[in-house]
Amino acid sequence: MKRFFARYRELAPFLGASRWAVFALIGSAILAGFAEAAVLALIAYAAGALSGSGDSVALELSGVTLARVGVPVLLATAFVLVLARLALQEVSAYLPARMSADRQVTMRQELWASFLDASWEAQSKEREGSLQEVLSAQVFKATQAVLFAATGIAAGVTFLALVVSALALNVFVAGLTIILAGVLFLALRPLTRLGRAFTHQHAVATIDYAADVSDGVRMAEEIQVFGAGDAQKRHARDLAGRIRQPFFRAELMGRSIMPLYQGATLLIILAGLIGLYATGEARIAALGAIVLILIRALSYSQMMQNAYHALNEALPYVDLVKGVRDKYASSPAVDGDLPLPSVDGLKFRGVSFAYVRDRDVLHGISFAVAAREAIGIVGPSAAGKSTLVQLLLRLRLPTVGTIFVNGVPVEQYARNDWFRHVAYVPQAPQILHASVRDNIRFFRPWIDDSAIEDAARQAQIDDEVLAFQGGYDTVIGQRADAVSGGQRQRICLARALAGQPDMLVLDEPTSALDMRSEELVQRSLLDLRGTVTMLIVAHRLSTLNVCDRLMVFDSGRLEAFGSATELVNSNEFFRNAVSLTRVAGADGLL
Repeated sequence: MKRFFARYRELAPFLGASRWAVFALIGSAILAGFAEAAVLALIAYAAGALSGSGDSVALELSGVTLARVGVPVLLATAFVLVLARLALQEVSAYLPARMSADRQVTMRQELWASFLDASWEAQSKEREGSLQEVLSAQVFKATQAVLFAATGIAAGVTFLALVVSALALNVFVAGLTIILAGVLFLALRPLTRLGRAFTHQHAVATIDYAADVSDGVRMAEEIQVFGAGDAQKRHARDLAGRIRQPFFRAELMGRSIMPLYQGATLLIILAGLIGLYATGEARIAALGAIVLILIRALSYSQMMQNAYHALNEALPYVDLVKGVRDKYASSPAVDGDLPLPSVDGLKFRGVSFAYVRDRDVLHGISFAVAAREAIGIVGPSAAGKSTLVQLLLRLRLPTVGTIFVNGVPVEQYARNDWFRHVAYVPQAPQILHASVRDNIRFFRPWIDDSAIEDAARQAQIDDEVLAFQGGYDTVIGQRADAVSGGQRQRICLARALAGQPDMLVLDEPTSALDMRSEELVQRSLLDLRGTVTMLIVAHRLSTLNVCDRLMVFDSGRLEAFGSATELVNSNEFFRNAVSLTRVAGADGLL
Protein backbone atom coordinates (compact mmCIF):
# COMPACT_ATOMS: atom_id res chain seq x y z
CA MET A 1 0.00 0.00 0.00
CA LYS A 2 2.81 2.38 0.91
CA ARG A 3 4.46 1.72 -2.45
CA PHE A 4 1.25 2.62 -4.27
CA PHE A 5 1.05 6.02 -2.60
CA ALA A 6 4.77 6.65 -3.12
CA ARG A 7 4.51 5.77 -6.80
CA TYR A 8 1.38 7.83 -7.21
CA ARG A 9 3.00 10.88 -5.59
CA GLU A 10 5.88 10.48 -8.02
CA LEU A 11 3.57 10.25 -11.02
CA ALA A 12 0.95 12.79 -9.99
CA PRO A 13 2.71 15.92 -11.36
CA PHE A 14 3.16 14.24 -14.74
CA LEU A 15 -0.20 12.47 -14.85
CA GLY A 16 -2.09 15.56 -13.79
CA ALA A 17 -4.23 13.90 -11.14
CA SER A 18 -5.91 16.56 -9.00
CA ARG A 19 -5.55 16.25 -5.26
CA TRP A 20 -9.27 16.56 -4.58
CA ALA A 21 -10.02 13.69 -6.95
CA VAL A 22 -7.51 11.44 -5.18
CA PHE A 23 -8.92 12.33 -1.76
CA ALA A 24 -12.47 11.75 -3.04
CA LEU A 25 -11.40 8.39 -4.44
CA ILE A 26 -9.80 7.35 -1.14
CA GLY A 27 -12.78 8.53 0.88
CA SER A 28 -15.35 6.73 -1.26
CA ALA A 29 -13.26 3.52 -1.24
CA ILE A 30 -12.93 3.56 2.57
CA LEU A 31 -16.65 4.10 3.08
CA ALA A 32 -17.45 1.42 0.51
CA GLY A 33 -15.10 -0.98 2.29
CA PHE A 34 -16.73 -0.49 5.69
CA ALA A 35 -20.19 -0.73 4.10
CA GLU A 36 -19.22 -4.00 2.43
CA ALA A 37 -17.79 -5.40 5.67
CA ALA A 38 -20.99 -4.49 7.50
CA VAL A 39 -23.13 -6.12 4.81
CA LEU A 40 -21.08 -9.34 4.92
CA ALA A 41 -21.23 -9.47 8.72
CA LEU A 42 -25.00 -8.87 8.76
CA ILE A 43 -25.51 -11.56 6.13
CA ALA A 44 -23.43 -14.01 8.14
CA TYR A 45 -25.33 -13.26 11.37
CA ALA A 46 -28.69 -13.48 9.59
CA ALA A 47 -27.72 -16.80 8.01
CA GLY A 48 -26.62 -18.11 11.42
CA ALA A 49 -29.90 -17.07 12.98
CA LEU A 50 -31.95 -18.66 10.21
CA SER A 51 -29.95 -21.90 10.37
CA GLY A 52 -30.81 -22.13 14.05
CA SER A 53 -34.50 -21.34 13.43
CA GLY A 54 -34.17 -18.16 15.43
CA ASP A 55 -35.72 -14.80 14.69
CA SER A 56 -33.01 -12.64 16.27
CA VAL A 57 -29.25 -12.64 16.70
CA ALA A 58 -26.72 -11.22 19.16
CA LEU A 59 -24.28 -8.85 17.42
CA GLU A 60 -20.76 -9.28 18.80
CA LEU A 61 -17.55 -7.28 18.51
CA SER A 62 -14.33 -8.92 19.74
CA GLY A 63 -16.39 -11.35 21.82
CA VAL A 64 -18.53 -8.61 23.40
CA THR A 65 -22.27 -8.68 22.72
CA LEU A 66 -23.42 -5.26 21.51
CA ALA A 67 -27.13 -5.84 20.96
CA ARG A 68 -29.75 -8.38 20.01
CA VAL A 69 -31.42 -7.60 16.67
CA GLY A 70 -34.21 -9.25 14.74
CA VAL A 71 -33.49 -10.87 11.38
CA PRO A 72 -35.84 -8.54 9.42
CA VAL A 73 -33.94 -5.53 10.78
CA LEU A 74 -30.61 -7.15 9.85
CA LEU A 75 -31.76 -7.81 6.30
CA ALA A 76 -33.26 -4.33 5.86
CA THR A 77 -30.07 -2.72 7.16
CA ALA A 78 -27.98 -4.88 4.82
CA PHE A 79 -30.18 -3.82 1.88
CA VAL A 80 -29.66 -0.13 2.65
CA LEU A 81 -25.90 -0.66 3.02
CA VAL A 82 -25.74 -2.48 -0.33
CA LEU A 83 -27.34 0.54 -2.04
CA ALA A 84 -24.93 2.89 -0.27
CA ARG A 85 -21.96 0.74 -1.29
CA LEU A 86 -23.17 0.72 -4.89
CA ALA A 87 -23.33 4.52 -4.94
CA LEU A 88 -19.85 4.79 -3.43
CA GLN A 89 -18.42 2.31 -5.93
CA GLU A 90 -19.89 4.36 -8.79
CA VAL A 91 -17.87 7.31 -7.47
CA SER A 92 -14.78 5.08 -7.33
CA ALA A 93 -15.42 4.02 -10.95
CA TYR A 94 -16.15 7.54 -12.24
CA LEU A 95 -13.13 9.34 -10.81
CA PRO A 96 -10.34 7.18 -12.34
CA ALA A 97 -12.11 7.12 -15.71
CA ARG A 98 -12.48 10.91 -15.73
CA MET A 99 -8.91 11.47 -14.52
CA SER A 100 -7.51 9.15 -17.19
CA ALA A 101 -9.61 10.60 -20.03
CA ASP A 102 -8.77 14.18 -19.11
CA ARG A 103 -5.08 13.44 -18.75
CA GLN A 104 -4.94 11.58 -22.06
CA VAL A 105 -6.17 14.69 -23.87
CA THR A 106 -3.93 17.00 -21.85
CA MET A 107 -0.87 14.81 -22.32
CA ARG A 108 -1.31 14.78 -26.09
CA GLN A 109 -1.79 18.54 -26.13
CA GLU A 110 1.30 19.09 -23.98
CA LEU A 111 3.44 16.75 -26.07
CA TRP A 112 2.33 18.25 -29.38
CA ALA A 113 2.80 21.77 -28.00
CA SER A 114 6.31 20.90 -26.78
CA PHE A 115 7.14 19.68 -30.29
CA LEU A 116 5.77 22.83 -31.93
CA ASP A 117 7.56 25.08 -29.42
CA ALA A 118 10.87 23.27 -29.87
CA SER A 119 13.65 24.55 -32.09
CA TRP A 120 13.88 23.43 -35.69
CA GLU A 121 17.13 21.71 -34.76
CA ALA A 122 15.20 19.39 -32.42
CA GLN A 123 12.23 18.98 -34.76
CA SER A 124 14.35 18.09 -37.77
CA LYS A 125 15.93 15.15 -35.91
CA GLU A 126 12.57 13.47 -35.31
CA ARG A 127 12.15 10.39 -37.44
CA GLU A 128 8.93 10.42 -39.40
CA GLY A 129 6.30 8.19 -37.81
CA SER A 130 7.88 7.91 -34.37
CA LEU A 131 6.19 10.99 -32.88
CA GLN A 132 2.84 9.82 -34.29
CA GLU A 133 3.28 6.50 -32.49
CA VAL A 134 4.13 8.26 -29.23
CA LEU A 135 1.15 10.63 -29.53
CA SER A 136 -1.30 7.82 -30.22
CA ALA A 137 -0.49 4.40 -28.76
CA GLN A 138 2.22 5.38 -26.29
CA VAL A 139 0.21 8.19 -24.71
CA PHE A 140 -2.82 5.92 -24.45
CA LYS A 141 -0.80 3.27 -22.62
CA ALA A 142 0.88 5.87 -20.43
CA THR A 143 -2.45 7.28 -19.26
CA GLN A 144 -3.49 3.77 -18.28
CA ALA A 145 -1.13 4.37 -15.37
CA VAL A 146 -3.77 6.72 -13.92
CA LEU A 147 -6.36 3.95 -14.03
CA PHE A 148 -4.03 1.34 -12.58
CA ALA A 149 -2.77 3.62 -9.82
CA ALA A 150 -6.30 4.72 -8.93
CA THR A 151 -7.53 1.12 -9.01
CA GLY A 152 -4.68 0.05 -6.76
CA ILE A 153 -5.30 2.87 -4.29
CA ALA A 154 -9.05 2.17 -4.17
CA ALA A 155 -8.45 -1.57 -3.75
CA GLY A 156 -5.81 -0.92 -1.11
CA VAL A 157 -7.92 1.32 1.11
CA THR A 158 -10.92 -0.99 0.70
CA PHE A 159 -8.67 -3.88 1.73
CA LEU A 160 -7.63 -1.94 4.83
CA ALA A 161 -11.24 -1.12 5.69
CA LEU A 162 -12.20 -4.81 5.46
CA VAL A 163 -9.17 -5.88 7.47
CA VAL A 164 -9.95 -3.34 10.20
CA SER A 165 -13.48 -4.76 10.30
CA ALA A 166 -12.10 -8.30 10.52
CA LEU A 167 -9.74 -7.22 13.31
CA ALA A 168 -12.73 -5.98 15.25
CA LEU A 169 -14.21 -9.47 15.01
CA ASN A 170 -11.03 -11.51 15.62
CA VAL A 171 -7.60 -9.97 16.04
CA PHE A 172 -5.60 -13.19 15.72
CA VAL A 173 -7.08 -14.44 12.43
CA ALA A 174 -7.17 -11.01 10.78
CA GLY A 175 -3.61 -10.26 11.84
CA LEU A 176 -2.40 -13.59 10.47
CA THR A 177 -4.14 -12.84 7.17
CA ILE A 178 -2.52 -9.40 6.88
CA ILE A 179 0.94 -10.83 7.50
CA LEU A 180 0.53 -13.59 4.92
CA ALA A 181 -0.94 -11.18 2.34
CA GLY A 182 2.04 -8.84 2.82
CA VAL A 183 4.51 -11.70 2.40
CA LEU A 184 2.72 -12.76 -0.77
CA PHE A 185 2.78 -9.22 -2.18
CA LEU A 186 6.53 -8.95 -1.64
CA ALA A 187 7.18 -12.43 -3.02
CA LEU A 188 5.62 -11.50 -6.37
CA ARG A 189 7.56 -8.24 -6.82
CA PRO A 190 10.41 -9.83 -8.86
CA LEU A 191 7.86 -10.94 -11.46
CA THR A 192 6.49 -7.41 -11.58
CA ARG A 193 9.97 -5.96 -12.18
CA LEU A 194 10.57 -8.45 -15.00
CA GLY A 195 7.27 -7.51 -16.59
CA ARG A 196 8.22 -3.84 -16.51
CA ALA A 197 11.54 -4.51 -18.23
CA PHE A 198 9.87 -6.55 -20.98
CA THR A 199 7.23 -3.85 -21.46
CA HIS A 200 9.94 -1.21 -21.94
CA GLN A 201 11.59 -3.36 -24.63
CA HIS A 202 8.22 -3.78 -26.33
CA ALA A 203 7.50 -0.02 -26.25
CA VAL A 204 10.84 0.87 -27.87
CA ALA A 205 10.44 -1.82 -30.54
CA THR A 206 6.92 -0.57 -31.33
CA ILE A 207 8.13 2.99 -31.93
CA ASP A 208 10.83 1.73 -34.31
CA TYR A 209 8.26 -0.40 -36.13
CA ALA A 210 5.88 2.57 -36.52
CA ALA A 211 8.68 4.71 -37.96
CA ASP A 212 9.57 2.06 -40.53
CA VAL A 213 5.92 1.61 -41.51
CA SER A 214 5.68 5.37 -41.99
CA ASP A 215 8.68 5.21 -44.33
CA GLY A 216 7.00 2.42 -46.27
CA VAL A 217 3.73 4.36 -46.65
CA ARG A 218 5.56 7.52 -47.72
CA MET A 219 7.62 5.63 -50.32
CA ALA A 220 4.90 3.23 -51.48
CA GLU A 221 5.21 4.49 -55.07
CA GLU A 222 8.96 3.86 -55.18
CA ILE A 223 8.51 0.42 -53.58
CA GLN A 224 6.10 -0.50 -56.37
CA VAL A 225 8.21 0.92 -59.19
CA PHE A 226 11.47 -0.64 -58.04
CA GLY A 227 9.87 -4.03 -57.40
CA ALA A 228 10.92 -3.89 -53.76
CA GLY A 229 7.64 -5.22 -52.36
CA ASP A 230 8.93 -8.66 -51.37
CA ALA A 231 12.03 -7.22 -49.72
CA GLN A 232 9.86 -4.71 -47.87
CA LYS A 233 7.62 -7.55 -46.64
CA ARG A 234 10.65 -9.40 -45.30
CA HIS A 235 11.90 -6.22 -43.64
CA ALA A 236 8.51 -5.61 -42.02
CA ARG A 237 8.34 -9.24 -40.89
CA ASP A 238 11.74 -8.92 -39.22
CA LEU A 239 10.67 -5.72 -37.46
CA ALA A 240 7.44 -7.30 -36.27
CA GLY A 241 9.46 -10.26 -35.01
CA ARG A 242 11.45 -7.95 -32.75
CA ILE A 243 8.20 -6.91 -31.07
CA ARG A 244 6.96 -10.46 -30.53
CA GLN A 245 9.37 -11.72 -27.86
CA PRO A 246 9.18 -8.79 -25.39
CA PHE A 247 5.39 -8.70 -25.87
CA PHE A 248 5.14 -12.45 -25.16
CA ARG A 249 7.31 -12.17 -22.07
CA ALA A 250 5.41 -9.17 -20.67
CA GLU A 251 2.06 -10.90 -21.25
CA LEU A 252 3.34 -14.12 -19.68
CA MET A 253 4.44 -12.26 -16.57
CA GLY A 254 1.09 -10.49 -16.31
CA ARG A 255 -0.99 -13.61 -16.81
CA SER A 256 1.14 -15.74 -14.47
CA ILE A 257 0.73 -13.45 -11.49
CA MET A 258 -3.07 -13.75 -11.30
CA PRO A 259 -3.32 -17.58 -10.90
CA LEU A 260 -0.34 -17.56 -8.54
CA TYR A 261 -2.02 -14.96 -6.38
CA GLN A 262 -5.40 -16.69 -6.49
CA GLY A 263 -3.89 -19.99 -5.36
CA ALA A 264 -1.93 -18.31 -2.61
CA THR A 265 -5.01 -16.44 -1.30
CA LEU A 266 -6.86 -19.73 -0.95
CA LEU A 267 -3.98 -21.02 1.14
CA ILE A 268 -4.18 -17.89 3.28
CA ILE A 269 -7.90 -18.47 3.87
CA LEU A 270 -7.16 -22.04 4.90
CA ALA A 271 -4.44 -20.80 7.25
CA GLY A 272 -6.91 -18.35 8.77
CA LEU A 273 -9.50 -21.07 9.31
CA ILE A 274 -6.88 -23.30 10.95
CA GLY A 275 -6.00 -20.42 13.23
CA LEU A 276 -9.68 -19.80 13.95
CA TYR A 277 -10.15 -23.48 14.79
CA ALA A 278 -7.09 -23.47 17.03
CA THR A 279 -8.50 -20.57 19.08
CA GLY A 280 -11.69 -22.52 19.71
CA GLU A 281 -13.89 -19.87 18.06
CA ALA A 282 -16.68 -22.16 16.83
CA ARG A 283 -19.68 -19.84 16.78
CA ILE A 284 -21.28 -20.06 13.35
CA ALA A 285 -22.20 -16.40 12.96
CA ALA A 286 -18.80 -15.05 13.98
CA LEU A 287 -17.04 -17.70 11.91
CA GLY A 288 -19.11 -16.89 8.82
CA ALA A 289 -18.61 -13.15 9.18
CA ILE A 290 -14.83 -13.43 9.53
CA VAL A 291 -14.50 -15.86 6.61
CA LEU A 292 -16.65 -13.73 4.29
CA ILE A 293 -14.83 -10.51 5.16
CA LEU A 294 -11.37 -12.08 4.78
CA ILE A 295 -12.28 -13.65 1.43
CA ARG A 296 -13.40 -10.25 0.17
CA ALA A 297 -10.36 -8.56 1.70
CA LEU A 298 -8.02 -10.95 -0.07
CA SER A 299 -9.87 -10.42 -3.35
CA TYR A 300 -9.15 -6.68 -2.99
CA SER A 301 -5.58 -7.56 -2.12
CA GLN A 302 -5.43 -9.48 -5.38
CA MET A 303 -6.87 -6.48 -7.23
CA MET A 304 -4.18 -4.32 -5.64
CA GLN A 305 -1.47 -6.77 -6.72
CA ASN A 306 -2.82 -6.89 -10.28
CA ALA A 307 -3.07 -3.10 -10.40
CA TYR A 308 0.46 -2.76 -9.08
CA HIS A 309 1.75 -5.12 -11.76
CA ALA A 310 -0.23 -3.31 -14.48
CA LEU A 311 1.04 0.05 -13.20
CA ASN A 312 4.61 -1.15 -13.50
CA GLU A 313 3.89 -2.32 -17.04
CA ALA A 314 2.53 1.14 -17.88
CA LEU A 315 5.50 3.00 -16.38
CA PRO A 316 7.84 2.40 -19.36
CA TYR A 317 5.29 4.19 -21.54
CA VAL A 318 5.12 7.01 -19.01
CA ASP A 319 8.91 7.27 -19.07
CA LEU A 320 8.99 7.27 -22.88
CA VAL A 321 6.33 9.96 -23.24
CA LYS A 322 7.95 12.05 -20.52
CA GLY A 323 11.35 11.61 -22.16
CA VAL A 324 10.06 12.79 -25.55
CA ARG A 325 8.30 15.75 -23.97
CA ASP A 326 11.37 16.73 -21.95
CA LYS A 327 13.59 16.35 -25.01
CA TYR A 328 11.60 19.00 -26.85
CA ALA A 329 11.14 21.17 -23.78
CA SER A 330 14.92 21.23 -23.28
CA SER A 331 15.43 22.64 -26.78
CA PRO A 332 12.99 25.57 -27.08
CA ALA A 333 13.03 27.87 -30.06
CA VAL A 334 14.82 31.14 -29.32
CA ASP A 335 12.23 33.87 -28.92
CA GLY A 336 12.45 37.60 -28.46
CA ASP A 337 10.11 40.24 -27.10
CA LEU A 338 10.43 43.10 -29.58
CA PRO A 339 7.46 43.73 -31.88
CA LEU A 340 8.15 43.64 -35.62
CA PRO A 341 5.90 46.03 -37.57
CA SER A 342 7.52 45.21 -40.94
CA VAL A 343 10.64 43.80 -42.57
CA ASP A 344 12.36 46.81 -44.13
CA GLY A 345 15.90 45.54 -44.50
CA LEU A 346 17.97 42.38 -44.07
CA LYS A 347 21.69 42.13 -43.38
CA PHE A 348 24.06 39.20 -42.74
CA ARG A 349 27.29 40.16 -40.98
CA GLY A 350 30.05 37.55 -40.77
CA VAL A 351 27.57 34.67 -40.53
CA SER A 352 28.90 31.13 -40.23
CA PHE A 353 26.97 27.99 -39.40
CA ALA A 354 27.89 24.43 -38.42
CA TYR A 355 25.65 21.42 -37.84
CA VAL A 356 28.60 19.66 -36.22
CA ARG A 357 31.11 21.56 -34.12
CA ASP A 358 34.15 22.87 -36.01
CA ARG A 359 32.70 21.76 -39.38
CA ASP A 360 31.18 24.92 -40.87
CA VAL A 361 28.84 24.58 -43.84
CA LEU A 362 28.61 28.37 -44.22
CA HIS A 363 31.69 30.57 -43.84
CA GLY A 364 31.67 34.30 -43.02
CA ILE A 365 28.62 35.31 -45.08
CA SER A 366 27.98 39.06 -45.32
CA PHE A 367 25.44 40.85 -47.52
CA ALA A 368 22.56 43.35 -47.31
CA VAL A 369 19.14 43.26 -48.99
CA ALA A 370 16.86 46.28 -49.26
CA ALA A 371 13.11 46.20 -48.77
CA ARG A 372 11.13 44.91 -51.80
CA GLU A 373 14.30 43.82 -53.57
CA ALA A 374 14.27 40.50 -55.47
CA ILE A 375 17.39 38.41 -54.87
CA GLY A 376 18.31 35.18 -56.66
CA ILE A 377 20.50 32.54 -55.01
CA VAL A 378 22.42 30.09 -57.21
CA GLY A 379 25.22 27.62 -56.79
CA PRO A 380 26.12 23.95 -57.24
CA SER A 381 24.76 21.19 -55.02
CA ALA A 382 26.11 21.21 -51.44
CA ALA A 383 26.97 24.89 -51.79
CA GLY A 384 25.06 25.76 -48.59
CA LYS A 385 21.87 27.12 -50.18
CA SER A 386 19.46 25.01 -48.09
CA THR A 387 21.24 26.03 -44.89
CA LEU A 388 21.04 29.67 -45.97
CA VAL A 389 17.28 29.27 -46.46
CA GLN A 390 16.89 27.95 -42.91
CA LEU A 391 18.83 30.94 -41.59
CA LEU A 392 16.74 33.33 -43.67
CA LEU A 393 13.58 31.82 -42.21
CA ARG A 394 14.99 31.98 -38.65
CA LEU A 395 14.64 28.22 -38.30
CA ARG A 396 18.27 28.20 -37.23
CA LEU A 397 20.53 30.89 -35.80
CA PRO A 398 24.14 31.52 -36.83
CA THR A 399 26.94 29.72 -35.06
CA VAL A 400 29.03 32.86 -35.57
CA GLY A 401 27.96 36.30 -36.70
CA THR A 402 24.62 38.13 -36.68
CA ILE A 403 21.55 38.44 -38.88
CA PHE A 404 20.05 41.93 -38.66
CA VAL A 405 16.49 42.91 -39.58
CA ASN A 406 15.79 46.64 -39.57
CA GLY A 407 19.18 47.03 -37.87
CA VAL A 408 18.25 44.74 -34.94
CA PRO A 409 19.48 41.13 -34.37
CA VAL A 410 16.68 38.92 -35.65
CA GLU A 411 16.48 36.78 -32.51
CA GLN A 412 15.33 39.82 -30.51
CA TYR A 413 12.02 39.94 -32.36
CA ALA A 414 9.00 37.95 -31.19
CA ARG A 415 8.74 34.78 -33.28
CA ASN A 416 5.01 35.17 -33.88
CA ASP A 417 5.59 38.65 -35.31
CA TRP A 418 8.45 37.37 -37.45
CA PHE A 419 6.46 34.56 -39.02
CA ARG A 420 3.56 36.89 -39.76
CA HIS A 421 5.87 38.97 -41.94
CA VAL A 422 7.92 36.19 -43.54
CA ALA A 423 6.55 33.42 -45.77
CA TYR A 424 8.05 30.38 -47.45
CA VAL A 425 7.42 28.23 -50.53
CA PRO A 426 9.33 24.94 -50.24
CA GLN A 427 10.80 22.95 -53.10
CA ALA A 428 8.56 19.97 -52.28
CA PRO A 429 5.07 21.43 -51.74
CA GLN A 430 3.19 19.88 -48.82
CA ILE A 431 -0.60 20.04 -48.66
CA LEU A 432 -3.10 18.91 -46.06
CA HIS A 433 -5.93 16.45 -46.53
CA ALA A 434 -8.39 19.31 -46.38
CA SER A 435 -10.22 21.80 -48.60
CA VAL A 436 -8.32 24.13 -50.91
CA ARG A 437 -9.52 27.00 -48.74
CA ASP A 438 -8.12 25.43 -45.56
CA ASN A 439 -4.86 24.57 -47.33
CA ILE A 440 -4.34 28.20 -48.26
CA ARG A 441 -5.48 29.52 -44.85
CA PHE A 442 -3.24 26.94 -43.11
CA PHE A 443 -4.35 27.34 -39.47
CA ARG A 444 -4.30 31.14 -39.59
CA PRO A 445 -7.85 32.09 -38.61
CA TRP A 446 -7.26 35.81 -39.15
CA ILE A 447 -7.00 35.24 -42.92
CA ASP A 448 -10.51 35.68 -44.36
CA ASP A 449 -11.97 34.15 -47.52
CA SER A 450 -11.41 37.26 -49.62
CA ALA A 451 -7.68 37.24 -48.76
CA ILE A 452 -7.54 33.54 -49.69
CA GLU A 453 -9.09 34.18 -53.09
CA ASP A 454 -6.86 37.22 -53.71
CA ALA A 455 -3.80 35.09 -52.92
CA ALA A 456 -5.02 32.35 -55.27
CA ARG A 457 -5.36 34.90 -58.06
CA GLN A 458 -1.84 36.19 -57.37
CA ALA A 459 -0.57 32.59 -57.54
CA GLN A 460 -2.34 32.00 -60.88
CA ILE A 461 -4.42 29.13 -59.43
CA ASP A 462 -7.83 30.81 -58.94
CA ASP A 463 -9.33 29.78 -62.30
CA GLU A 464 -8.32 26.15 -61.85
CA VAL A 465 -9.70 26.01 -58.31
CA LEU A 466 -13.03 27.42 -59.45
CA ALA A 467 -13.11 24.70 -62.11
CA PHE A 468 -12.99 22.01 -59.40
CA GLN A 469 -16.38 20.49 -58.61
CA GLY A 470 -16.40 21.96 -55.12
CA GLY A 471 -14.39 25.08 -55.89
CA TYR A 472 -12.46 26.28 -52.84
CA ASP A 473 -14.27 23.67 -50.73
CA THR A 474 -12.83 20.79 -52.77
CA VAL A 475 -10.92 18.39 -50.52
CA ILE A 476 -7.42 17.66 -51.76
CA GLY A 477 -4.53 15.62 -50.39
CA GLN A 478 -0.81 15.05 -50.71
CA ARG A 479 -1.28 12.10 -53.06
CA ALA A 480 -1.47 12.98 -56.74
CA ASP A 481 -5.08 11.79 -57.17
CA ALA A 482 -6.61 15.26 -56.65
CA VAL A 483 -4.22 17.96 -57.88
CA SER A 484 -1.14 18.01 -60.07
CA GLY A 485 2.35 18.91 -58.94
CA GLY A 486 2.08 22.33 -60.53
CA GLN A 487 -1.24 22.97 -58.81
CA ARG A 488 0.19 21.93 -55.46
CA GLN A 489 3.09 24.33 -55.96
CA ARG A 490 0.79 27.23 -56.77
CA ILE A 491 -1.54 26.41 -53.86
CA CYS A 492 1.53 26.61 -51.61
CA LEU A 493 2.48 29.91 -53.22
CA ALA A 494 -1.06 31.16 -52.49
CA ARG A 495 -0.63 29.95 -48.90
CA ALA A 496 2.51 32.07 -48.59
CA LEU A 497 0.88 35.14 -50.13
CA ALA A 498 -2.39 34.94 -48.17
CA GLY A 499 -0.72 36.42 -45.08
CA GLN A 500 0.53 39.42 -47.11
CA PRO A 501 4.18 38.96 -46.06
CA ASP A 502 6.94 41.54 -46.29
CA MET A 503 9.53 38.90 -47.20
CA LEU A 504 9.04 35.78 -49.32
CA VAL A 505 11.59 32.94 -49.48
CA LEU A 506 11.20 30.47 -52.36
CA ASP A 507 13.27 27.30 -52.59
CA GLU A 508 13.38 25.92 -56.16
CA PRO A 509 9.81 27.02 -56.93
CA THR A 510 9.86 25.74 -60.54
CA SER A 511 12.37 22.88 -60.53
CA ALA A 512 9.77 20.10 -60.83
CA LEU A 513 7.15 21.92 -62.91
CA ASP A 514 6.03 21.50 -66.49
CA MET A 515 6.43 24.40 -68.89
CA ARG A 516 2.93 25.78 -68.39
CA SER A 517 3.09 25.62 -64.58
CA GLU A 518 6.55 27.19 -64.63
CA GLU A 519 5.26 30.01 -66.80
CA LEU A 520 2.36 30.64 -64.39
CA VAL A 521 4.67 30.71 -61.36
CA GLN A 522 7.06 33.07 -63.16
CA ARG A 523 4.13 35.32 -64.04
CA SER A 524 3.19 35.41 -60.34
CA LEU A 525 6.74 36.33 -59.36
CA LEU A 526 6.83 39.11 -61.93
CA ASP A 527 3.59 40.53 -60.55
CA LEU A 528 5.04 40.41 -57.03
CA ARG A 529 8.25 42.20 -58.01
CA GLY A 530 8.62 45.48 -56.17
CA THR A 531 5.81 44.70 -53.70
CA VAL A 532 7.60 42.23 -51.43
CA THR A 533 11.18 41.30 -50.64
CA MET A 534 11.92 38.03 -52.44
CA LEU A 535 14.81 35.60 -52.02
CA ILE A 536 14.64 32.85 -54.63
CA VAL A 537 16.84 29.75 -54.67
CA ALA A 538 16.87 28.25 -58.17
CA HIS A 539 18.85 26.11 -60.57
CA ARG A 540 16.82 27.30 -63.55
CA LEU A 541 18.17 30.67 -64.62
CA SER A 542 14.87 31.40 -66.32
CA THR A 543 13.26 31.51 -62.85
CA LEU A 544 15.71 34.25 -61.84
CA ASN A 545 14.78 36.70 -64.59
CA VAL A 546 12.62 38.49 -62.03
CA CYS A 547 15.60 39.17 -59.74
CA ASP A 548 17.34 42.51 -59.26
CA ARG A 549 20.57 40.91 -58.06
CA LEU A 550 22.01 37.42 -57.77
CA MET A 551 24.14 35.65 -55.17
CA VAL A 552 26.53 32.87 -56.16
CA PHE A 553 27.36 30.34 -53.43
CA ASP A 554 30.02 27.66 -53.60
CA SER A 555 31.38 25.44 -50.80
CA GLY A 556 29.53 27.45 -48.18
CA ARG A 557 30.93 30.80 -49.27
CA LEU A 558 29.34 33.79 -50.96
CA GLU A 559 31.51 33.98 -54.09
CA ALA A 560 29.75 36.86 -55.82
CA PHE A 561 26.79 39.23 -55.42
CA GLY A 562 25.57 41.56 -58.13
CA SER A 563 23.44 41.96 -61.23
CA ALA A 564 23.33 39.23 -63.87
CA THR A 565 25.45 41.40 -66.19
CA GLU A 566 28.10 41.94 -63.52
CA LEU A 567 28.23 38.22 -62.65
CA VAL A 568 28.62 37.12 -66.28
CA ASN A 569 31.73 39.28 -66.45
CA SER A 570 33.13 38.46 -63.00
CA ASN A 571 32.09 34.95 -61.93
CA GLU A 572 33.15 31.81 -63.76
CA PHE A 573 30.40 29.59 -62.33
CA PHE A 574 27.66 31.97 -63.39
CA ARG A 575 29.23 32.54 -66.79
CA ASN A 576 29.34 28.79 -67.42
CA ALA A 577 25.77 28.41 -66.21
CA VAL A 578 24.54 31.04 -68.63
CA SER A 579 26.43 29.36 -71.47
CA LEU A 580 24.91 25.97 -70.66
CA THR A 581 21.44 27.49 -70.46
CA ARG A 582 21.82 29.11 -73.88
CA VAL A 583 22.95 25.81 -75.37
CA ALA A 584 20.07 23.89 -73.77
CA GLY A 585 17.47 26.57 -74.52
CA ALA A 586 15.36 28.71 -72.24
CA ASP A 587 14.42 25.73 -70.04
CA GLY A 588 17.92 24.40 -69.55
CA LEU A 589 19.13 23.44 -66.09
CA LEU A 590 22.30 24.42 -64.28
